[in-house]
Amino acid sequence: MCPLGFAIALHIKYNAPTFLFQTFPEKWAAHYAKQGFVIRDPAVHWAFENTGFVRWRDLVESDTSGVMEQARLYGLTYGFTYSIHNDHSRTLAGFARSDRDYLDAEIDDIADRLEALDVLTAGIEILSAKDTEALQALSIRLTRST
Repeated sequence: MCPLGFAIALHIKYNAPTFLFQTFPEKWAAHYAKQGFVIRDPAVHWAFENTGFVRWRDLVESDTSGVMEQARLYGLTYGFTYSIHNDHSRTLAGFARSDRDYLDAEIDDIADRLEALDVLTAGIEILSAKDTEALQALSIRLTRST
């Protein structure tokens, strides 16, 4: 569903996610981090101000720092961002591919899965230490597997 990867930040509180799963290409992730793009990324800005989804093509005009243009140089040509906000936290995610834009049905399918993941991980603080460690290990493993 995401040939070029995804980034999912679950239950962001005080600007830090409980879990971060990231499978974008390693070179892009390193460049993104080194350049500090997160504070200038129009997709991140949109996700903190809205709920639902936006296709990346619809953010080009608001991309005054050229983050989207840089992403395309790494193959992340098409994608969308999805944002969930509830009473206690915000979950946001970006999904990418290089061959074509996502169809509405594909976005709906991914959004349903993300919303289910958001519900399943709500209240993560009440998990046992062992379960929390297992999820954190999975988060690290997925992030480093690209």
